[in-house]
Amino acid sequence: MSYIKTIYFDLSQCSEDFVKGIEFLEQCSVEDSVACFKNACSSSLVSDQFFPKYKSYYALSCLLSGNDSAISICRHLVNICPYDVDVCLNLARAEAFMNNRREALQAIDRGLIFSAQHDGLNALKSKLGVRGCRFLPFLSRNNLLNIALGRFIRRKIKC
Repeated sequence: MSYIKTIYFDLSQCSEDFVKGIEFLEQCSVEDSVACFKNACSSSLVSDQFFPKYKSYYALSCLLSGNDSAISICRHLVNICPYDVDVCLNLARAEAFMNNRREALQAIDRGLIFSAQHDGLNALKSKLGVRGCRFLPFLSRNNLLNIALGRFIRRKIKC
């Protein structure tokens, strides 16, 4: 994950520190983004509608700067407000960064329940890749017949 592309289209309602943090994160300046997101969290109330977003970006930037325990903050935020798809996206990014592919896809699917057309979630899902269905569902995925038939059929579909 070389950089984080923001998916917010209207940052005018967000705090100034949050906007600066987003800019720093897009420029791969993780330490500066941590400071900005921390200021955004401390300057807003927990009851503020944007607080979960601020906190999830803070946790994600902390994780990117090397604090592995920050992923628990992302997980906690998704449990508190699962309807906030941007929080789900940051959890998915965090899980992908930690090489937890299965958990990342679960977070993406959880967010897509509330917003099926979310650009960030759909882009991350396609980047992570999702396996196709087994050609013969009653056989295991490792079965040689399943592998051979799946490859053959998928090659024919591409042509």
